[in-house]
Amino acid sequence: QRRVREQDVDSVIPRDYFSIDSILAEQQKLSCVLRRSFFGLGYLDASNSGEHLVSGTKMDLPLWLVGSGLADKGFLTCELPKAYQEANRNILLADSSVVDLFKQAVHFYDTGLRLIKLPHPETPYLAVSLVKAFIGRFKKIMDSSQNSRNQDLSTLCAKLETKERALFELSRESVQTLDKWERRESNIIGASTLVLHSRKRKRHQLT
Repeated sequence: QRRVREQDVDSVIPRDYFSIDSILAEQQKLSCVLRRSFFGLGYLDASNSGEHLVSGTKMDLPLWLVGSGLADKGFLTCELPKAYQEANRNILLADSSVVDLFKQAVHFYDTGLRLIKLPHPETPYLAVSLVKAFIGRFKKIMDSSQNSRNQDLSTLCAKLETKERALFELSRESVQTLDKWERRESNIIGASTLVLHSRKRKRHQLT
């Protein structure tokens, strides 16, 4: 039996397939309108007393289901969630640093990156706003994380969504590690995680 190589798995399964954050990001509900009838599936709509789902029915469906081909094939149309609509995009473009992204969408960027793949007329504008929002907030995140000694982290991170919080924590840990090294509290400099993974991958390829 042929051994399944790591690169073979990567070509079939996306790298974020087992990511809890990615799974949660795809649970975002979208307001949809069916453009086709679905026979025998009336039970999926709690407000529907009939046996079938008829064209024109309004339903809230998870992003993973809408993005599985239903929207691409014209089976339904959907609206963008409020956090990604034009009004909120304009606020982000005006001053993204003051926006509470955690309150609007816990997985703002992960969900947004999946939304821009949908056949929706506003997705090109959404893509631009995602990039500009991240750029606009990046400097403040870095400044806060690198000057967060003896400060309440819950306050600093309150408005950050999931990816931003991970970035904040990574930056803060890097500063702490550098401080320890400068005080000679770290006598051993370990190899980079990327280097270690690279070595493991080479060993697997040789075997």
